[in-house]
Amino acid sequence: MLNIVLFKKTDRQLHDWFALFLSVLLTFLCLPVAAASVDPKIVLILDDIGIRYSDRQALALPKEVTFSILPDAPLTTELSELAHAQGRDIMLHMPMEPFDGQAMGPDGLKVGMYETQMEDLFDRALHSVPYAIGVNNHMGSRLTSLAAPMRTFMAMIKARNLFFIDSRTSAQTVAEETALDAGIPVARRHVFLDHVRTEAAMAREYARLLKLAREQGVAVAIAHPHPETLRFLQSKLPHLQAQGISLATVSDLFSPRPSMMTKQKRAEIPLAAPK
Repeated sequence: MLNIVLFKKTDRQLHDWFALFLSVLLTFLCLPVAAASVDPKIVLILDDIGIRYSDRQALALPKEVTFSILPDAPLTTELSELAHAQGRDIMLHMPMEPFDGQAMGPDGLKVGMYETQMEDLFDRALHSVPYAIGVNNHMGSRLTSLAAPMRTFMAMIKARNLFFIDSRTSAQTVAEETALDAGIPVARRHVFLDHVRTEAAMAREYARLLKLAREQGVAVAIAHPHPETLRFLQSKLPHLQAQGISLATVSDLFSPRPSMMTKQKRAEIPLAAPK
């Protein structure tokens, strides 16, 4: 009888020890996963490239900064070639109709165009921006708010194996939704860095960008090649890594180019209205 009791006590002790060991082991195994997930990144897209001769100064920025180049502008081809030679990601900054009637520039897509008209302009724009791997909208507050032309446009993007970044020039945009519905790799702009071109305003938006990156894991900013913006970025980006944040390319959002968001996840991500 005594031997049986001792066996039961030993068995219970072994069970308790094994449970403790398993708990410690699982905690240890989870540590690398948690550490790997804490790797915030920002993606910086420089829009409106190709209009001014001063845009060449943007080539001095880190090569992770993406150039979104306007089609058929004075420096479109030159800056596409130079940026590509640096190994920089290049996007087509596709002009689209805004609400306020502002001039879009060459190759702009308008509400009411036939599909063939849109396709001809899109192909012309892509031809003028060699090496483009994705598209974001230039202006476009009116066009991106309408589902029908956006569905047509997303079908064109899908057929050419490109991704789309919604610049979110209007809170009414449906561009991201239609891209998701079409099964296109898609992401959105979270911050306009230089909507107000003062040092103080850009510093506030930059701080908000870093905060969003820490909260979400990744945050996307759009800026422009204004001299004051370039000076600001040249002063800030060299110190980014010391703040525990990486500067990623836009193509890093899509590896190996799946959608950044699935339909199941879209409701979990807050809609970022323009700031």
